[in-house]
Formats: sequence, structure tokens, C-alpha cells
Amino acid sequence: MMACLFPFGFLDVPSTAYHQAVLSHSYHYPMRWSWYEWLGVIGPIVILWWFSRIARSRQMRNLELISRTLVLYEIVFVIAALLTSVPSRFESLARLQLMRSLYLVYILFILFSGGLLGEYVLKNRWRRWVFLFLPLCAGMFYAQRALFPASAHIEWPGSRARNPWVQAFEWARDNTPPDSIFALDPNYMHIPGEDHDGFRAVAQRSMMADRVTDAGAVSMFPPLAEEWLAQDQALSGWRRFRIQDFRGLQKRYGVNWVVLQQPGIPDLQCPYSNQIVKVCRIH
Repeated sequence: MMACLFPFGFLDVPSTAYHQAVLSHSYHYPMRWSWYEWLGVIGPIVILWWFSRIARSRQMRNLELISRTLVLYEIVFVIAALLTSVPSRFESLARLQLMRSLYLVYILFILFSGGLLGEYVLKNRWRRWVFLFLPLCAGMFYAQRALFPASAHIEWPGSRARNPWVQAFEWARDNTPPDSIFALDPNYMHIPGEDHDGFRAVAQRSMMADRVTDAGAVSMFPPLAEEWLAQDQALSGWRRFRIQDFRGLQKRYGVNWVVLQQPGIPDLQCPYSNQIVKVCRIH
């Protein structure tokens, strides 16, 4: 497998621009993970090994076989991920995202856990099911509201968006020419209250590169790195931009609209405004 990667440049020394992009995506590199994230790696190995012991004692051959196989599977992928992320020369191999192997582990791990819990603990006692799932549902509800506090918990089709950022993006979709080019704070998706809503997906308009989703695209497609870095540097110092800076973006990249946080800046015509953001045109 590794030999097949050579013709595709997977082992080329990564450029400075590529390195700059992947710095914001530490989840590609296990050695940069926090201790609690490593619990999510080690924990399933221990528990699946325990499941295999339970399965053997109860003559559950299939469960024992799959549990042991998953332990070996995860160990192999974790070792491979470490080997490809520690040497800087192999930085571009991170785009293989070997730790995504944990998805399969977690799916089967949760399936096995639920099956064993239902068969040997909850059984047909409805009170036990209620006592288990009420706290689980309450915890998930709290986590979802904490992650997306400015958005509706259920976004019904056809309903009006409650998030002020999405309202501005929808206005841009309905009131600007399809060939418009926008500029936003490159970190706009990390601004409190924005709730990780993507401008391109909602507004259906082009925008300059950001440091969140576009940096992720660069990590998967290194040839984009140089252009991404050039646009990222052009947007550096966004919070201090004035009218001349926006006109510089217009001259260099054709930007003719910007989305700004309140109160914005003077000398810009802003046909849309709400309590959080403005959509302004550059003349």
C-alpha cells in the first residue's frame, strides 16, 4: 500500500504553506491530542478485550471473535497513525486520516454495549430503560444546546432562521448577484454565536478562503496550499480593516461584498443589518 503512494507525491516534503494550513487541524496528528482524547483511543481497546472475555465465558463465539479482531484492528491503525504523523517529512500523509478507523470501532463498540446491557441488565424491565435513557437524552440535549446556542434546536423546513449570521447569509443569497465575491473574517465560523454555519452553503455565493473549512480542504489537497496561504495573508488583521483595505481586496481578488460584525466601519454602504452583523457593498 505504501509503495503505491509514491507516484502520487504522498511522501513529498510538505511546503511551508501546507504546514501552515494543517496546524489548525491537530486532529490529524495523534501526538497533538489531549489526554482525554487519548482516553477515547485506549478505552475501547480495554473494554472490547473485556467484552471478548465475557463472550468466551458465555459461549458467544461471534462476539468474542469480532471483539478480539477490533482490538487488533485499532492497535494496528493507531501505530500506523503515529508512524505517519511524528516525522515532519511524513506530514502530508496525515491526509490519509488513519484515526478515522475509530469510527468503525465506535459503531460496533456501541452496538455490542447496547446488546449486552439490554440482554443482561435492562432485560424487560421498562423502569430500567427509562432510568437509563432519560439521563442520556438530557445530557445530549444539554450538549447540543451548548454547541449551538444561537440556533433553533430543530430547524423545520421552511422556517425562518433564528441565527443572525444565517439571516445575513440568506439575505446575501436572495439579494446579491450570483457572481458576487464575498470576504468574511477568516475565523468567522469560530465566532461565538455563529454556530459553525458555512457561508457558501447558505448564501450560495463565492468567498475568500477561511481558516476553518478551507484549511481542511488544503490538508487533503496540498496543491491548494499556496493560493490558500496568499488569501489568508491578505485577510490578516481583519478586525482592523478599513475601507482602503477592502478596496485592496476588491482590486486583487474581485471582492465586492463583505460581511462584518457590528458596528462595522464607516464609509461602507450596508443594505442589510441586524443586531450582530452587516452585509456591505464595496464600491
